[in-house]
Amino acid sequence: MMETMWTFETARFRATWAIEPDDDCDLSFDETGETADNIRSGLWRCFTSRVMIELDGQEIGTDYLGGSIYANPEEFRDHIGINVKSRRDGKNYGSYFSDMVRQAIAEAREEMKRERPKMRA
Repeated sequence: MMETMWTFETARFRATWAIEPDDDCDLSFDETGETADNIRSGLWRCFTSRVMIELDGQEIGTDYLGGSIYANPEEFRDHIGINVKSRRDGKNYGSYFSDMVRQAIAEAREEMKRERPKMRA
C-alpha cells in the first residue's frame, strides 16, 4: 500500500510522491550489519518512491526509485529549490526527489504530445 508523502495540484494536473516498503533493499554495502539491524528494528525504513503526474485524474507520467533508506522518509524530499550550481563549495548537490519529479514531468509531456482518439459528436 502506497503512503502519500507530498502532492502538488493545479486545476487539471496533480503531482504525487508516494512510498511503499521495499522488501528487496540492497544491503551489500552494509559490512557491519548496522543498516540491516536498524531497518529490522524499525529505526530506519527501506522504501520505493513513486512520483506520478496525473491530468484530470489519469496517470500520464511516472518515475520510480527503490532502495532508499532513511530514518524519516520525508528527508528524501531534500533541498527543494536549491540550484545545483549554488553550492559554495562548488560541488554538485542533486536531489533524487527533484530528478524524479523532472523525469515524471518529461514523461507526461511526451504523453501529452501523443495523438488521442477522437469521439464522434
